[in-house]
Amino acid sequence: MPIDLNEFDRKMASKGFVLLEKLCEQTVLAQLKSVCQVRSKILHEALGDKDIGIGSVNGYDEIVQRSKDRWDIPISEVEFGFDAKALPWWPFVARLLGDDAEHAFSGVVSSEPGSPAQEWHIDSPHASVEHLPAHMLNVFVALEDVSMAMGPTEFAVGSHRHTNHLRNPALVVENLLYQSSGISPEILNTAEDKLECYSSAFEAGNCLIFDDRMMHRGLANESEKTRHVVYFSYRKNGYRESTHFEAKRSLFDS
Repeated sequence: MPIDLNEFDRKMASKGFVLLEKLCEQTVLAQLKSVCQVRSKILHEALGDKDIGIGSVNGYDEIVQRSKDRWDIPISEVEFGFDAKALPWWPFVARLLGDDAEHAFSGVVSSEPGSPAQEWHIDSPHASVEHLPAHMLNVFVALEDVSMAMGPTEFAVGSHRHTNHLRNPALVVENLLYQSSGISPEILNTAEDKLECYSSAFEAGNCLIFDDRMMHRGLANESEKTRHVVYFSYRKNGYRESTHFEAKRSLFDS
């Protein structure tokens, strides 16, 4: 069924995210999954039993622990074997960020069984007191079916407008970005507007596009399977704010 682009625009503007069902073909999924498995095996063998703490400032260039046993592994478009602008979700990204949008980074997040939920957070800050269209977008791709027990991503619907720390002095941008305890959608609620939370099971090949300023978190993995979700992040041409990876060391430093 063709995707209504006007409906896509409306949902991105109002909700801050859109789920595109079965957008990614099996051949693409198989390639992404194969690369993730090989890269993950190499890094976990190199990491061994090191305890690196939570967050990218405590991690390595090659691997970060986002919450206990939830591993974020950056993988370049070259390693994946795809031009990030040739993948099936690119027309939607370009529609919002422009044809000259840039691939910022990509990789896989793997949540092992028993991994707790992340703290609520945003991935990049607002750039203006006035609300502007998205300056960065994330695309999450399900490599396999993700049940609710496996801990899909939860969103505070419409929070891409409410997380503007430049407009609301009560918000501390560092706390929003770095998964501080005590951060939740409740701090964004007003008397007129209370945010609802959304999460859903995720079928293999589904792609979830969301505004980088959305408040979100990965839920706890209460299943017996490891959950793997690939991500591709894109930024508007000229936007350079980046808070995803602050590591200054390599796992392979001698």
